[in-house]
Amino acid sequence: MVDPSIILKAAKEVEKSGASEFCIVTSGRGPDEKTFRKVIEAVHLIRSYTGLSVGCSLGILTKKQARLLSAAGVNRYNHNLETSRSFFPSICKTHTYGERVKTAHLVKENGMELCCGGILGMGESPVQRLELAFELRGLNPDLVPINFLNPRPGTGLANRVLLTPIEAIKSIALFRLILPRSTLICAGGRNVVLRDLQPLALLAGINALITGNYLTTPGRMPEEDLRMIRDLNMPVVKHTRFG
Repeated sequence: MVDPSIILKAAKEVEKSGASEFCIVTSGRGPDEKTFRKVIEAVHLIRSYTGLSVGCSLGILTKKQARLLSAAGVNRYNHNLETSRSFFPSICKTHTYGERVKTAHLVKENGMELCCGGILGMGESPVQRLELAFELRGLNPDLVPINFLNPRPGTGLANRVLLTPIEAIKSIALFRLILPRSTLICAGGRNVVLRDLQPLALLAGINALITGNYLTTPGRMPEEDLRMIRDLNMPVVKHTRFG
């Protein structure tokens, strides 16, 4: 795992670019003890040496882990449902939908903001996209990342066809109607799916962007996104950390 000092360096760089939050992400079903200790150390460093809000996305949590993250100062936890309950078994075999929902509840019970969304375009039907939106509504998340599948060579979804830009915009509008109080975040895949229609996403109901690179694919530079927001005459509001 990346050394906490390197994580701090990255956090300082994104703060200079105008970001308001830094999210620590790990792969796997959930964090083991060694990984979890390093995450806690990195959280303390970021809170001590930057003004950034700290988020984490570490997979399925235990009750103890959720409590310790909150105590360390993690403001927000990302744990996506990924897709609808009915389509989930077609995508994931390592754990159940119920386990993901349980972690989402643990996050809220321990006073952290819940960031919970999904990926559109994995082969689900339009009805299953609506099903996901209503599943999310039941959790009442503070933020909802809307990702669009960017098929990766060598993966089980490599041959999926990209959503059309208009289909993606319509989906955003429906999520906004179903989740009127949540912050909708346009996230992974937006460059390749929305292309030149990215400004329409903001007009359809998106009110936050994940900028920079994503987990396995390049994204847009923060300067490009800030210029797009200015062109739309929209304000940029920074999220300030608790305490």
